[in-house]
Amino acid sequence: MKSKFVTIQLGYVLGASALLTAIVYFFATNWEKLNRWEKFVPVFVLILGFYGLSLWLSHKPGRHFLSRLSLFASCVSFGVGVGLIGQTYNSHADSYSLFAVWFIPAILFSFLTRWQPFYILSYVLGHIAYGLYFFPKWGSGAEDEMIQIAILLGLVVINGMLYVLTEREAVHSPFLKWVSFQAAMALLLFLSISHIFEENGIVMNVPLIAALVLAVGYAHRTRNKTYLLFAGLWVSATVTVKYIEVVIDHYNELFFVVSLLFLIAFIAANVKFMSYIRAWNPAPKQDETETLTDEAGKAHNDFTKWIVRVLTVTVIIIGSLLGSLTIIGIVTVVLGFEHPEKVLMGYGLLSVIAMIAASKLNSLARYTILISGLLLGAGTSVVMENETMMLVFLAVTILAFVLMRGLLHRVFFFLAAISITACLLVRWIDSEIIVLTVLAGVLAVLFAGSSVLKNDTLKLPILYSSYPSFLMILFSLTFITEKAWYFISNILFFLIVVTALVISKQKLIKWMYAWSMGFWIAYLVYKYYDLAWKLLHKSVTFAIIGIVLLTFTVWYEHRHRQEAIESKETNAIFKMNRWIIALLVLLQVLAMSLQIGKSEWLLAHGQLIKLKLEPLDPRSLIQGDYVRLRYTISNLEIFQTMEPDTFSNKKLAVVLAPNKATGVYDFKRVYREDEILAPDEVKLNGTLTGYDNVAYGIETYFIPEGTGSIYERDAKFAEVKVSAGGDAILVRLLLAPSIVQ
Repeated sequence: MKSKFVTIQLGYVLGASALLTAIVYFFATNWEKLNRWEKFVPVFVLILGFYGLSLWLSHKPGRHFLSRLSLFASCVSFGVGVGLIGQTYNSHADSYSLFAVWFIPAILFSFLTRWQPFYILSYVLGHIAYGLYFFPKWGSGAEDEMIQIAILLGLVVINGMLYVLTEREAVHSPFLKWVSFQAAMALLLFLSISHIFEENGIVMNVPLIAALVLAVGYAHRTRNKTYLLFAGLWVSATVTVKYIEVVIDHYNELFFVVSLLFLIAFIAANVKFMSYIRAWNPAPKQDETETLTDEAGKAHNDFTKWIVRVLTVTVIIIGSLLGSLTIIGIVTVVLGFEHPEKVLMGYGLLSVIAMIAASKLNSLARYTILISGLLLGAGTSVVMENETMMLVFLAVTILAFVLMRGLLHRVFFFLAAISITACLLVRWIDSEIIVLTVLAGVLAVLFAGSSVLKNDTLKLPILYSSYPSFLMILFSLTFITEKAWYFISNILFFLIVVTALVISKQKLIKWMYAWSMGFWIAYLVYKYYDLAWKLLHKSVTFAIIGIVLLTFTVWYEHRHRQEAIESKETNAIFKMNRWIIALLVLLQVLAMSLQIGKSEWLLAHGQLIKLKLEPLDPRSLIQGDYVRLRYTISNLEIFQTMEPDTFSNKKLAVVLAPNKATGVYDFKRVYREDEILAPDEVKLNGTLTGYDNVAYGIETYFIPEGTGSIYERDAKFAEVKVSAGGDAILVRLLLAPSIVQ
């Protein structure tokens, strides 16, 4: 049975994801009881072990999915290994090189396997590496506005090319096609905001408009309803952003009067656009007609109708926001009421009640006026802390939910009612935890109660709204609760999400499965930053969870194997690309081995020097806690006589010599090519990163979890090994209060 097979797949995914999370967390702890080799050996075993498991499974019938999952685990283990090398030898935390090196096998595996998780991993790693290269987490980035725009335009080009490749099916990934399109449009819109990019933002409206025209034109020419609607959505978002820019620049009486005319034109144009989309029924191409089944055609039409609803509500919300801003401007600037808050609340209440009654009015205009009134009235009552009016607006919002038609409209009213309720509870209850707990309980009751309703027009909006809202609140509680409530909230979240995943997967409830999987991934990722729970303890917990889930899945599969046979398909991974994948895995191991060997040689043969420092205490993306270091030799006086554009991001070497009294090495001069050093001098390579700062690649020191305050308080000096060529490795920090050792 297919339901049993997908349940088995889900069990392996959940178990493997928990186990991989445990691996990442464990090595990020930088557990001081393990030496370097006791950390490295397990990583090599994991990389080769997961690959060996993938190879073995590829020869077993019906194990195609598990084979790819094991190869994915091997790739993740390689990323952990690269991060571990940086952690062990104290190279840069969250360096772009870490993610760039990890990106290489991930993208190659994605081409070899054509499996979606590899595509997604490659996309994420590539963007992180790109961002960290141009905008490091600390230190100076590009200060020139035009350079920043050029860097972000590079991302636009990358995402645009990726969209073209996926559109032409050179790369088959619906997720990459969607995310690359949205990312390119979002970046172009961001670059066109003149209040962020004051000098060139106005110019960036040209490529933004060109991209919007191309997107609409291409979607129309290819008769792609979905992406035509996405393009229309970005047109509406652009109009809204530009309107807000104009409001900021031209806040006067005439502007808000003209804005009313603009708002009418905006809504009228969208009414025409939506009518065109609803009436347009593109004929499929000749080759598509033969292969398009009734079921597939119905699914396409259903999805298009859903997108139309989403766009309709989006246009209403955008129109409501524009209308709200215009009305606020008219009330406060044009009419100049003494108590504008009372006028806004009164207008909001009257417009909501009137639109509920005006059932024959055009739906787009009706909902726009209603929602703008609700935003103005309820928003003003919340800002002014008027509990009576908040209760009134809560009542009319519930009334609107009951009387107004439309799935997404009712979803909006439901969420509005929950938001107003939350504001009231905050006024009545001092404890944030109690407020969230009460809201979670209310949403759970509503979700359970709606499940038994027979009226789908009321049932579905409550289900679609209450479940993700409940998960969001419970997810928040897993971070802010304390003591027993902390463990209770985490256990509840885990049990509810896993149960929902299994049920939704078996019953093919796609929306619930998507929300549950999204929160499961968010839980695994964000728990890394939860300081109330030590990484080592989290690692052990997730390891136990992963083992239990995998054990149960194996048992369940053995029991139902005859009913849950994986569909027969050629395992293209190992039949066509077996040797390429094997070579790629060996290259990963070789690259790690070479880096370890290079660092070990420097530790064994480098000259030991002492430097003065000033530490800080953040947490790396995957490498654990570390202190950021700034040395006295990071600021060189010679820079004061140099032009900034002559040394920014340039390589150099400095000569250091020991202070006879303290033993601390101080800056002497900039190293000149082929000069001969004195017996007590050392050469140290660095990179100029700003007007008066130089980085030597020893600015990061990884520490055991929870010890950052000790190092921040007591660490004043560092011991560094330097090779004859000027390369350096940070060995340790000195916690002694005296510089004389």
